[in-house]
Amino acid sequence: MKSSTNINYGLEKFMDEFSFSDSASKIILKRCQTALIFIAISILVNAAIRLDYVLLGNNLGEISITETLEQFSLLVSAFAFFLLSKHRSDTKHAATLIASFFLVMFIRELDFLFDMIAHGSWVYPALAITFAALAYAAKDIRGTINQLAEILRSPYMNILIIGLMLLLVYSRLFGMGNFWKGVMSEHYVRDVKNIAEEGTELLAYLIISFGSIRTYLSLTRSK
Repeated sequence: MKSSTNINYGLEKFMDEFSFSDSASKIILKRCQTALIFIAISILVNAAIRLDYVLLGNNLGEISITETLEQFSLLVSAFAFFLLSKHRSDTKHAATLIASFFLVMFIRELDFLFDMIAHGSWVYPALAITFAALAYAAKDIRGTINQLAEILRSPYMNILIIGLMLLLVYSRLFGMGNFWKGVMSEHYVRDVKNIAEEGTELLAYLIISFGSIRTYLSLTRSK
């Protein structure tokens, strides 16, 4: 009887050692979900480039799976912040400004379509959206700054900012032709440079869209 009691006590002690609170379990689960999403993003980037080059045999031109995913990611990001401006009126000026920024980037990605009208004509709708967004934000500059701070309060904005820096700084430096010509010298192959550059850009765009969606969800659920 005493032996049975000791065994039960030992089992209870063992279970207590390896039991977790609900909050701890939720935190671990959320981080695992984030890790899985980034794994999926990494796989998607590799799959898109492999499909474009290996199966479709294109050179990552304007019409390709990789470019289409980049454009779609920008649309998702813009839409997420437009939705935020509708569902959180206390962030509408700043959210509209951010959404307009991504919309301008989207228009820039479609420059090949605007070139069919006139070379460089993408600049005109991009400038129109930029001036309209700035004018809207300028109606309440102090409020816009406070709203921007409220949006930046979301921890998922860190992911979005990392994606932006990866896109605007790292991918531009990494994709410089002079660098790749220096690395490969007489064996320089432009396709290798394009794969490295476009792969990095697509990764950045997908990270940005993920950060945008999670920012929208975190800010709308917090109210």
